[in-house]
Amino acid sequence: MVLPKSRGGYSLAAYKSSLAVAALCLAIPANAQPSQNVAPRTGRASLVAIEAQRKDLFERMMAAPDDLDTAFEYAALSSQAGDLEGAISTLERMLIYAPGLPRLQLELGVLYYRLGAYETARQYFDGAKAGGDVPPEVSAKVDQYLAAINQKGAPSQLSGMIRTGLRYQSNANAGPSNSTVMLNGLSYTLDDLSVAGEDFNAFVNGGLRYRHDTDIQGLSLEAGISGYAAGYRDRDTLNTAAAEAYVGPVFDLGRFGLDDRSVSVMLLTSGVLIEGDRYLASAGISTNFDWQVTPVDSLSTSLQYRYEDYSNTKSRQTAELQTGNRFDAQASWTRNVSEDFSLTGRLFATRRDAETGYLSSTEVGGAISGTYRYAALIGDGPAWIIGLEAAIAGRGYDEPDTMIDAGERQRDTDVSLNLRQITPFNERVALVTEAGYRKVWSNYDIKAFDNISLSIGIQAAF
Repeated sequence: MVLPKSRGGYSLAAYKSSLAVAALCLAIPANAQPSQNVAPRTGRASLVAIEAQRKDLFERMMAAPDDLDTAFEYAALSSQAGDLEGAISTLERMLIYAPGLPRLQLELGVLYYRLGAYETARQYFDGAKAGGDVPPEVSAKVDQYLAAINQKGAPSQLSGMIRTGLRYQSNANAGPSNSTVMLNGLSYTLDDLSVAGEDFNAFVNGGLRYRHDTDIQGLSLEAGISGYAAGYRDRDTLNTAAAEAYVGPVFDLGRFGLDDRSVSVMLLTSGVLIEGDRYLASAGISTNFDWQVTPVDSLSTSLQYRYEDYSNTKSRQTAELQTGNRFDAQASWTRNVSEDFSLTGRLFATRRDAETGYLSSTEVGGAISGTYRYAALIGDGPAWIIGLEAAIAGRGYDEPDTMIDAGERQRDTDVSLNLRQITPFNERVALVTEAGYRKVWSNYDIKAFDNISLSIGIQAAF
C-alpha cells in the first residue's frame, strides 16, 4: 500500500484513514451476505430496508472512515439486523478516533453482553466508567449490566417468582352445561353441584430455582420447587394446594464438541391436597435435551416418568382407582422471528396406566404460541409483553366406563385458547392479566364441558 504524502512527509491522518479503509475492506467483503448472530430487532422497519441503509452507510464509511456519526448509525443498524459482530467490528475501529469515549465503550459492552461474552463486556463497561465526565445515564446503565454479569458469573445462582391474584371461572368444577345426561341409555338429572357452576377463587403460585456450577467442566447441579394454592368462594370441594420439587445434574455437551447443547436428568416429586386431604403423591424422573440450533432457533425435548399414588377424599370416593404409572413426552421448537417476537410449536403425548382400564388413557396433541414485546403504552418503563397460545389434544380411554356406557369407551377432543398480558411496573414487579377458553367434546355427555377463565394478579421476580 502506498501512503499519501504531505509536504513534510507522510500524513498521519491520511495513514490512519488508509488503515481504516483497509480494515473495513478486510472486515466486510464487498459481496458478503449479511450475517446474523441473534434474532433481528427491526421494529416496524423491514430487514430488507435496513440492509439497504447499511449498504449506503458502509459506502459513506469507506469514503470518510473518521465520521463517527455515520459509524454509530451503521453499528446501530447492524445491531437491529442481528449482525452483532458487524456492529462490534465497526465500533472497535472507531476506538482509533475516539479512544475511551464512554458512549462507545458502553455500546461495545452491550453488544458483547448480547453475544454472551460477559468478561469482554465487563472490560468495556469498566472502561466506560473509568473515563472522565461520564454522563449519569451511561453510568446507571453500566451499573445495571455489571450487576447482571456478576449474577451470571457467580458459581451459584438463585432465582424465583411469586404471583397472587383473583380468578373467575364460568365452569369452575368442569361440569356439563346440561343437567340431563344419558347413562347406559337412560336419562338422569344431575344435582346442582354436578352441573357447570361459576365461581371465583383467590390464588397464589410461585417457584424457586437454584443452580450451582461445579468444578467439573460442563457439569452443573440444579434444584427447584414450585407451588400453587387456590381457595374458592363457594365450592369448597375445589380448594387445592400443590407442590413439586426436582433436583439433578445438567451436562453442557460443549466439552464433547456439541456446542450449544445440554442434557439434564432430574428426580421429581410432587403432592396435591384437595379440601385439606391428601389427594395425590408422585415420584419420578425426567430427562431434558436443549439445543440452540441457530442464533434464532432452539429445540427442547423432554421425557418424563412418574408413579402417581391417588387417595380418596371427602368428595372423591374413588380417586384411588387412578393410581398407576404416567409417561409424558414433549418436543418444542422456538424461532425468534425478531428480538421482540417469537413463535413456538409444541407436540406432546401422555400415557396413563391406572388400576382400572376405564381410567387408563392415551393423549396426543399440539400447540402453537407467540410472544410479542412492545414499548410501554404508559410511561417509559420496561417493555410490555403479550402472549397467545392455542392447543388441541385427542384423548382416548382403554375400556368403557360401565357406569356411563358399557358398550363404548370414552373419547375426548380438548381445545384451549389462552391470552396473557404482562404489564411491568419495573424490572421485577408486573401486573399479569389472563383470559382463557377451554372446550372438551366427548362421546360421554357427562364429560363434555366448556369454561371461560379470567384472572388478574401481581407478579414479583428476583
